[in-house]
Amino acid sequence: MKRRDFLCGLGAAGTISAVTATAMQSASFTKSICSVVFPDTQPVLEYFGLVRNAGFHGIELRVGRDIPLSASPEDVRRIRDAAHKADIAVASLWVGDPLQKNPLNSPSQEVRTKGVMAIQRTVELANQLGCSAVLLYPCRLGNGPKMEVGYETTWQRVTRELKKAVPAAQKAKVILTPENVWNKFLVSPLEMRTFLDQFHSPWVQSHFDIGNVMQFGYPQDWILTLGHRIKRVHVKDYKLSTRAEQGRFVKLLEGDVDWKAVMAALTKVGYRGYLSPEISHDPKEPDQLKNISKQLDQIISMA
Repeated sequence: MKRRDFLCGLGAAGTISAVTATAMQSASFTKSICSVVFPDTQPVLEYFGLVRNAGFHGIELRVGRDIPLSASPEDVRRIRDAAHKADIAVASLWVGDPLQKNPLNSPSQEVRTKGVMAIQRTVELANQLGCSAVLLYPCRLGNGPKMEVGYETTWQRVTRELKKAVPAAQKAKVILTPENVWNKFLVSPLEMRTFLDQFHSPWVQSHFDIGNVMQFGYPQDWILTLGHRIKRVHVKDYKLSTRAEQGRFVKLLEGDVDWKAVMAALTKVGYRGYLSPEISHDPKEPDQLKNISKQLDQIISMA
């Protein structure tokens, strides 16, 4: 959809707030949301109208939760049609649970193969949904204080296994986007950049999470380091404390993220894609979706 048509469509639907108008004019970002904002009991087919009414134009869905890995073509068609009817794009599809159960750094080749197959199948589902990016949480080094697989071994195994999924991604024109998460792997922007660049492929890029780096770094620094590699962005805020382990995720604009610097960095590197708050469902906040939408408008207006 062209930006002019998008603005006209919103104008026909109702009055645009000053913040919303400023946000859309300052940068061509697309407001999206992660499906974790919904309770597990909410049917996936109901997501799209709700997020559209709240002012979003995209959503990230989870394989294993929102869409079974074994989803039939008819199941996928229903989801695609519901999204299309609400004028909502599927911004990204998470491999999610299948990879957590079959991590790419597992000592077992059988387990790693299942992980690769889960990625390949998710690429197929993404293609059927008209989605061009698959989020990866490829592994973790351990569980709590217990280390299970070493860093160098993890790097080697994940690299080797992920390469096997690249041909499927290239054929489907779906980008594989590993994310910076709290798994004790790829913990600096230089490491993430080096990891991505070794594939020499436009089909392996970055899904960047703003809040996840706050405990040990600065998101604006990550953005400037990763640059054009960033293809999707998760929006979260984080409140620091004098002791790092006491930090916590908070509502948008209530933490210590320097949003003005973050938006300036995104603008500088030329990112003009989806911005998707990843905020879990809060049953105590009935207007949560609309509140997040307004907070995201304020953040985008800083660009």
